[in-house]
Amino acid sequence: MKNIIKYAIILLAMVTGACSTDMLNPVPVTSLGELQAFDNKDRIVGQVNGMYAKIKDGAFLAGRFQVYNDVRADNFLPKSTNLVTNYATWNHTVVSSTNEVQNLWGAVYSAINAINIFLEGLDAKWTSGALNGIITEAEYNQYKSEALALRAISYFSMLQLYAQPYNKNAGASPGLPLRLKAYKTGVENDMARSTVAEVYAQILSDLNTAEGLAIDKYSTDLLNTTRIHKNTIIAYKTRVYLHMNDFAKVKAEAAKIVSANAPFVAATGVPFALSSTFAAIWAPPYTSKESIFSMPFTSTNLAGTQNSLAHYHHPSSSESYYLNTAAGSTFTKINDADARKLLFATGTVSGKTEYFCGKYPNFTVQTDYAPVIRYAEVLLNYAEAIVKSGNAVTQQAVDLLNAVRTRSYPGGAYTLADFANVAAFQQALMDERSIEFLGEGIRNMDLLRTLSTIPGKGGVSAIEPNSPTYIWPIPTTELNINKLMTGN
Repeated sequence: MKNIIKYAIILLAMVTGACSTDMLNPVPVTSLGELQAFDNKDRIVGQVNGMYAKIKDGAFLAGRFQVYNDVRADNFLPKSTNLVTNYATWNHTVVSSTNEVQNLWGAVYSAINAINIFLEGLDAKWTSGALNGIITEAEYNQYKSEALALRAISYFSMLQLYAQPYNKNAGASPGLPLRLKAYKTGVENDMARSTVAEVYAQILSDLNTAEGLAIDKYSTDLLNTTRIHKNTIIAYKTRVYLHMNDFAKVKAEAAKIVSANAPFVAATGVPFALSSTFAAIWAPPYTSKESIFSMPFTSTNLAGTQNSLAHYHHPSSSESYYLNTAAGSTFTKINDADARKLLFATGTVSGKTEYFCGKYPNFTVQTDYAPVIRYAEVLLNYAEAIVKSGNAVTQQAVDLLNAVRTRSYPGGAYTLADFANVAAFQQALMDERSIEFLGEGIRNMDLLRTLSTIPGKGGVSAIEPNSPTYIWPIPTTELNINKLMTGN
């Protein structure tokens, strides 16, 4: 189809329903027309499940998005030069027609349109009174909150690869076509790019509205990990504001869910806290209080071929990525006694023993959950914001950094005296983030938000912030069908 619907699902052909709120196994029922889509609660819940299924697409948050952001940076080297498995992303040779450039764009806009279709239908039916006796007002608010938050996550994710960082020029750069209504035909397909600042404003509008409507918590750890609730939204806002250098807002949001003193737990809603051990985060059932939001899988509901995180990080995969151990790399900054290093797996590459990220050990079935955001990130976001907002290193910031660091490396605690200035603290914090979030898709985002050079690796040259390859190109598919679209 020669319009945005090529990327998007036409109303409820996509909306496959499960008759429960379990995100693990959405069971297809049928393709429904608009008149039937909201005529009972099971079908409404099916549409909610359908939205989650769309962002859990293999080309998006099931694994590929995280991998793109990891391999663009400097921590990984490829076993294979297979272009199907992100080699062009790793060596910064993607063009508008490269598979990953086109596939991610399509998957995310498909999710966004599915969300918009649901939002429009839900609001229209609720306003007309058609949902009286079918769902309660609390349920209406909950479903709308989830949809708005998922749309915000989708747009934020796209900005990280297809647009210049907000901090380059306060968001004045071209951003994305900001599609906020449902598209069921090719009409209005042409749409110019909003600025980066305008897209961020919409992301925050969605998240702030969603927070006011959100459920405090669900009845099970599984749902608290795999569905949106109030503290999920607050945690994600700390990431968004950090990418805008709005450190006062990062602190304000983090303070809602981080206690003033160690052990830094969330006092209301889902009681987020660091897992007692690093290894426990990555073991079944994957629902620790640290796992704020993750994409779940079972043996019958997987990310798909060449999409899972295990496919890209396990030594048994012929197309995986192993750790860059060159001088100055993140690997060399990890103490041998650090539990995060002890988690690494080893494998042979070209006759040499290499290290692999050990967070996704289930290569045979590949049911490891795909992390979207963890509580450790919120603590480090908070620490950075405290120091940057006051231009001074404080004991609270050091304590937050140590909470994450000493969980895995008890002997590595910092003291306030270890930091001569803000720059020294920031370097330590960025090193800690790179260690803590290996294989979770954070590194490239951190480099770009701080306008840092993407370091060279394995014969690939460094990419400076003014390089045309600092971000991805706009895909050919969009340029061909949207007359108002401009390239990067």
